[in-house]
Amino acid sequence: MTLGPIVAVGQLGLGIVGGLFNCPFSIPFVLCQICPTPCTFYLIRPWLFGGIITTSPLTGRVFCGLICPIGNVGSLLYRFRGKKFSVSGVGARLKYMRYGAVILFLYMMFEAAWISLDLRRVEGFWSFMIENRDEMTIVIIAAVLMFLILSTLIYRPWCRYLCPIGTLLSMFNRFSLLSFDRDPDECLECDACRMSCPLNLQDSSDSTDCFRCLSCYTACRRGVLRLSVKGFRRNSKRGSNSRAR
Repeated sequence: MTLGPIVAVGQLGLGIVGGLFNCPFSIPFVLCQICPTPCTFYLIRPWLFGGIITTSPLTGRVFCGLICPIGNVGSLLYRFRGKKFSVSGVGARLKYMRYGAVILFLYMMFEAAWISLDLRRVEGFWSFMIENRDEMTIVIIAAVLMFLILSTLIYRPWCRYLCPIGTLLSMFNRFSLLSFDRDPDECLECDACRMSCPLNLQDSSDSTDCFRCLSCYTACRRGVLRLSVKGFRRNSKRGSNSRAR
């Protein structure tokens, strides 16, 4: 199939043309190689995703906790007053959906790479998405609205149960150079770190569920929980001094 010409409208900021609301695909930012719409994001994309992937082995899932715009919007929505739902029991099973999302995401990327090698052929998943763009756009908008509503009831449901990028980054939590260091001899087990954790994690140091939002780090008033670099032994004098006081 062939794509008809689509004229980009509008210009934002530093000459950024096109973008999310002008992308001809229901799922944007993936098939940039064959996109007929002039968009500066095509030039930014390799640096953006390359930066996320290359820094994850160093910092783990810090991008999810501190930078990701979708995650930050979800965190803000959860602060709205109202009834909140606990998914501690069901959530342990729901989180396996994210691995299915990763498989679908990798398949989409594989097809996108294949299409970029042969620009004359758009088949499979992307052919269906392009031919039914209007219908799929409605489905995706409805899904976005659903997740926005759920975000006021459940803490960051998209990030916890479906986000494929976050799931891939979560694997680096256990191997990243940046880690949390807690000395059990200094810790008074005041439970402030767990109570501050929006996911109610008991020990988030190496958990793949941890967003690395650093809430536990800022909640530890005694300085027992510290950020450290693996391979370097930390100085424990601060904790000893605070205990002596």
